[in-house]
Amino acid sequence: MRSFIAVDTGEKVPAMIDGISERLRRMGFKASWVPGENAHLTLAFLDNIEPERLSLIASMLSRRLRGFPSFTLETGRIGYFKHKELPKVIWVAIEQNQSLLNLQRETKVVLEAMNLPVDGNFRPHLTVGRMKFSPPMWRKFLSTIEDERIIFPVGEVTVFESILSREGAKYRKVFTCSFEGGLIEHAVEG
Repeated sequence: MRSFIAVDTGEKVPAMIDGISERLRRMGFKASWVPGENAHLTLAFLDNIEPERLSLIASMLSRRLRGFPSFTLETGRIGYFKHKELPKVIWVAIEQNQSLLNLQRETKVVLEAMNLPVDGNFRPHLTVGRMKFSPPMWRKFLSTIEDERIIFPVGEVTVFESILSREGAKYRKVFTCSFEGGLIEHAVEG
């Protein structure tokens, strides 16, 4: 299973992501846009992993996060990762706080115990789109998009499966690890 561990962004963030995508489209940007319903904050990408091993990771993560204090996150500015002086990915920043850094560290501890590599460069963001074309005045256009600040609660992490198709990636919840001490295994639809 192609999978990752992430924080769900709540109810308001998806509409914000869709709104930003629409504004960028009207400005002439072309991209593989991330649907707002797929908005999530990735803590760790697991790549292809066997279902049994994924279940073990979720179980260990659930035990490790039992009693982790709930907290809130806030969306921030619009930013980008660039390649050859053009934006490669446009994203919305997530304001870092100590609770988020602690959560990412706890996730990393579990994965390293399973001998899984974890990217050490944690830059919390929500991907809006992977660019295919940017208009000549792209920097100016990006600067006109106002930061919409949304605060959302974090009380669990989710293990997602990423299913690739011609229409783009679809994310399916596989496990949810609640800070209150519960592990939920989500049934496969269909």
